[in-house]
Amino acid sequence: MLIPQKARRKTVDGHGRPTIALSELRSQLANGSSPGDGHRQRLLDLAQRLARIQALGDEYAGITLSPMAAGVVEQAEAAAV
Repeated sequence: MLIPQKARRKTVDGHGRPTIALSELRSQLANGSSPGDGHRQRLLDLAQRLARIQALGDEYAGITLSPMAAGVVEQAEAAAV
């Protein structure tokens, strides 16, 4: 059964923090504004998941983050070092 994003917005994921609506993240990336800490952490989590999916190879190897999202991930990883 599918759960609409609006209904999921108030739930908490398995790590004890509220889920972040992707529409909010998309809006911030499209406007060029700097995402908050929660959004940056969510993007880092998604980048890690994406790396595992790409490792499967075949058609999965071509899946990538958008250029804007990849830029935020690079900045967040550089700041963490």
